[in-house]
Amino acid sequence: MLKNPLVSFIVTSYNYEKFIGRTLESIKTQTYKEFEIIIVDDCSSDNSAGVIERFIADNQDLRITLLRHDKNKGQLAAFQTGLRQAQGVFVSFIDSDDLILKDYAKTHIKVHMASSVAFTSSQIIEIDENDAVHSVYSVASPQNSANYEAKDLAELLDTDIDNVEFKVLNTKSAPFGGWFWSPNSSAMYRRSVLDFLLEYDNTNKWKICPDKFLFNFANLIGGSAVIYAPLAAYRRHKGNAGNCAYVTGNKKYNNDAVTVVNLKNNLKIRPEAIRFIVKKRRFFEEKYGKKNTVKFILTVLLSYYYLLKQFFS
Repeated sequence: MLKNPLVSFIVTSYNYEKFIGRTLESIKTQTYKEFEIIIVDDCSSDNSAGVIERFIADNQDLRITLLRHDKNKGQLAAFQTGLRQAQGVFVSFIDSDDLILKDYAKTHIKVHMASSVAFTSSQIIEIDENDAVHSVYSVASPQNSANYEAKDLAELLDTDIDNVEFKVLNTKSAPFGGWFWSPNSSAMYRRSVLDFLLEYDNTNKWKICPDKFLFNFANLIGGSAVIYAPLAAYRRHKGNAGNCAYVTGNKKYNNDAVTVVNLKNNLKIRPEAIRFIVKKRRFFEEKYGKKNTVKFILTVLLSYYYLLKQFFS
């Protein structure tokens, strides 16, 4: 008998005791029931572990695994730790301060079944630390002509999303090093694509905002799809990189920290990608072939043209 594919939700936890309970509850209420939850606590110094342990005790019918780092290693290293334990055909990395809507898994899988992309990324809504919805528009999220009526968070989380529109991207429509998706929690990967992540040996480069690296690498390998429906709630609060990064009339964030992070990521992603592929050439050649390995390197090099075009536009 055919079985529905298992989804692995890997939740990375670091000092978000105020939010992680709500994050886990939003996963628990998925309409798609074939999932496991893997929580990686990156050596939190607050009561995050207590909140997590209480959730596990109250939900013994769910498949939940708690893993702990003995020191803070950063988010990308936490992704690797969770991925080594994941049994799912599909994988989502969920930030412990974000929420996902109840049809998140069902909708992502539906788009994966209709395409052969490496990962899918949905639109997001933006909420604050008190769960108030600030916007169904996000400058960090791809947009189309679809508009969504503003509702309170509870109503949005209970919205049925069906017959969604999506757009398939590749390195021509989404050049390497750019940003064409929504933040981390918006995405679901095919597990088979993520083997490269376990080979990556420079996780300190991406202690924060590792989605830039993951999205571009996965898109380089197998393309992506943007889902034009909000399936995740991205929380803006004092403790994250988008602190006070409000959207202004010109749809840009008035926040120097965000600007600096984006600039650093844009400068390092291409040379770091080439270094990684060259250093792990044997892995890439065995998994993707010599021709594709060369193609990956050339694609990254050619993306410098895209970077220059952006700079002078």
